Amino acid sequence: MSEILFASQPIYNRHNEVYAHELLYRHENGISAFEVGDSVATSEVLYNLCTGLLDYVEHVKLPVCVNVSTEFLLSGLFLPLAPNHVIVELVERIEPTPEIVDAIKRWVDKGFRFALDDFEFQDSWTPLLEYASIIKVDIEKTPLDIARQRFEELQHLNVLWLAERIEDETTYEEYKALGFDLFQGYYLARPTTVEGKRVPSAAATQLTLVINQLFSEDPELYEIVAALQTDPVLVVNLLRIANSPYYGLTRQIESLKEVVMLLGLEPLRKWVLLIVSVKGQAPTKTKLVLTRAYMCSELARKKDPFNRLSGPAFLVGLLSGSDVLVGIDKDTFLQDLHISENVREAVLHHTGDLGNYLTKILDFEYDLAMKNSLEAHGDLFDIYQQCHFLVDELLNNVVID
Repeated sequence: MSEILFASQPIYNRHNEVYAHELLYRHENGISAFEVGDSVATSEVLYNLCTGLLDYVEHVKLPVCVNVSTEFLLSGLFLPLAPNHVIVELVERIEPTPEIVDAIKRWVDKGFRFALDDFEFQDSWTPLLEYASIIKVDIEKTPLDIARQRFEELQHLNVLWLAERIEDETTYEEYKALGFDLFQGYYLARPTTVEGKRVPSAAATQLTLVINQLFSEDPELYEIVAALQTDPVLVVNLLRIANSPYYGLTRQIESLKEVVMLLGLEPLRKWVLLIVSVKGQAPTKTKLVLTRAYMCSELARKKDPFNRLSGPAFLVGLLSGSDVLVGIDKDTFLQDLHISENVREAVLHHTGDLGNYLTKILDFEYDLAMKNSLEAHGDLFDIYQQCHFLVDELLNNVVID
């Protein structure tokens, strides 16, 4: 069953081509962005954009416009998407203090573009003009003659002018004749609700080993991977993000290490913090899936002294529990993931060496749960105890908020 993920309203250029899409917060219970706050609303929209199983993905081909809060601007975190994929909208609620202006300059230096939303040409916003890429004029609040005057006065700025709330052809033609570059409003297109399957977030990750490793002074790749392995819900979310169109994945992923290397340290930090900020329910069977993943990895390590399949085996064990972790059947969840066929076939059909490891562990789990004899499983019980103890130790170091 599809869920409401967000809404999307196109912005058009003078040639009636879509220039960008503004993403709008939507909630199935009718809760507004104002009620949840700008930070939460932006986090949920971006999270659903890159992790949700969307019914269509037209909006990902062009830049997306998102609102950010004062707190986010001042945090120094920046957004997890590359600057060419996003336009940051500054809403009228933001007070352009010297601290805000300095923060925006740092964002611009990083390559981000800003749109001054509902711009009313107040003197207090003048310091932001030199950092703006787009000036959005709410034509319901700003009469045409005032818009014309300001447009002529600010021609020295290297900005695009956007007329928003265009609701009829006459108004559209007036602002087009005036020289505006971009247009948005019900006359051109109403917001469209984007639906799909929402992937639960890793709400219990806030103070985990993951955060500690990601933000250590000298982060190590293998320690980051090991820390991520303590939170399977976070991992499946990062897999969805790595497979989103914004990262242009061209090769198949076989291990968690490849996900980390693909995203890069800075984007990974931003995504983890954003995922943490999206509230959700921690999965009740995390320990079962983690133990299974570590058992798969250990079986692979014992069979191969060169340890070539340990990473893929962990991924197989983890993804075999994706239905438990995120409530989406494995066929649907894996459909759009650009993982190797060996991993995919092992998870779905238990084929190959990786699938054989998984089958052995699933059979063992069944007999263990049913309190059947475990003699036929050889040393699997010892491996289970070892991995179960490891998972207990790892999760004991996770502080759940």
